[in-house]
Amino acid sequence: MNENNCLITIVPEISYINETVDITISGLPKNRKVLFRAVSEDYYCINAGMSEQGQNSQWESYGVFIADDNGSIQLRNAIPMKGTYEKCNAMGLFYSMKIKELHKHKTPQNIQEIPATRNYTVNFTVEVNNQILASKKHIRMFCDEKIKCETIIENNFIARYFTHEKSEKRPAIIVLSGSDGRIEKAQAISQVFASKGYSALAVCYFGLDGTKRNLDRIPLEIIENSIKWLKSKNTVDQNQIAIYGRSKGGELALLAASFFPELTCVIANTPSCYVYEGLKNDMPSRHSSWTYRGNEVPYLKFSFLILCQMMIRKILGKKDLMTWMYNKIIKKGDLNQSSIKVEKINGPILLLSSSSDSIWPSLLHCETVIKRLTENNFKFRFKHLSYEKSGHMLTLPYQSISTLDKCDGNLEEWAIACVDCWKETIEFLDEWSTANINSVTMV
Repeated sequence: MNENNCLITIVPEISYINETVDITISGLPKNRKVLFRAVSEDYYCINAGMSEQGQNSQWESYGVFIADDNGSIQLRNAIPMKGTYEKCNAMGLFYSMKIKELHKHKTPQNIQEIPATRNYTVNFTVEVNNQILASKKHIRMFCDEKIKCETIIENNFIARYFTHEKSEKRPAIIVLSGSDGRIEKAQAISQVFASKGYSALAVCYFGLDGTKRNLDRIPLEIIENSIKWLKSKNTVDQNQIAIYGRSKGGELALLAASFFPELTCVIANTPSCYVYEGLKNDMPSRHSSWTYRGNEVPYLKFSFLILCQMMIRKILGKKDLMTWMYNKIIKKGDLNQSSIKVEKINGPILLLSSSSDSIWPSLLHCETVIKRLTENNFKFRFKHLSYEKSGHMLTLPYQSISTLDKCDGNLEEWAIACVDCWKETIEFLDEWSTANINSVTMV
């Protein structure tokens, strides 16, 4: 069989990571069974920790398909006979990639050693009987070269700033990752925000040189300094500074916005509504996660008894141990002191949660925020969206995930949830930035 007869067409040829593509294989004999493979060796997966993906590891996905009577396969209409995904989805080969070869490396501790990865390459091949009939490279972009990147290294303030090369005032977003606290995930999200027209500041709140090593007594002054820094830029509208945080970063986003009125919009993705105890070397620190002006923010403590009970449940093979633990802590804790005063936030709030969150009860957290806002007659718009069978990792669309445990074993449902979650995030920000969302409540 001549390779030249087979052709892979991808539209557009270069795409943004939040953009769908149309992939067609043509020039095949009719009803021919083929294997369609996708491989990337420079992919940064936002849904995997640094130890899970290493550096320049090989990610791979595949599907086995049957060509139609015209000798073609259109991925948007094709259901794989077998493969790394199961349902008809034009983007299935993107979100179902798994690590085939893990290249471990020492995790960098200096921000200067961490690249501002703007894109990655996916190599597609059509194969029959281990013979490659056609191949095609495709580039997926977090942002293009029109987005400028500036690395900030100041006292207790490590960040990366992304904005369009055109020097004009734009709404700005402070972006916070989850409980790793580092820059990699925050900058990936920031780059996509920047490609949507925002100025975005990815902030490291612990875990790199120049910041604390552990999630323990992190000063809220990091966010205060971020606000001051943004207000000094001629590419930022000083009256429009939002904050976006995922997981533990969502807790920080809600807390910071309750302290600093300059933050006029909050996106809290699978957040907490309480301040929890910090962690030191993965153990309870016996201190708050956060401080302000040297004082610890009141927090819910991790009970030694509950931790012991959780270990017993683990030995017994019980599931959802983390969510169980947090629910127990909430029932036994001083909620009045540790609750984030979300009613003090000076702008609209979007809450995103999962009813199948295995990390902590984000649905309960968000429902508690909604209840508090309602009881306090919150004057700005607030909206809560919860997703079933999606797990904790509601991040960027069409991205892979390191293990199915992170999406509660529901790859297809998780992928759909991520697409909708991101769409809702952008729409909420666009409404805030263009119309200054009023006090209409949506729950």
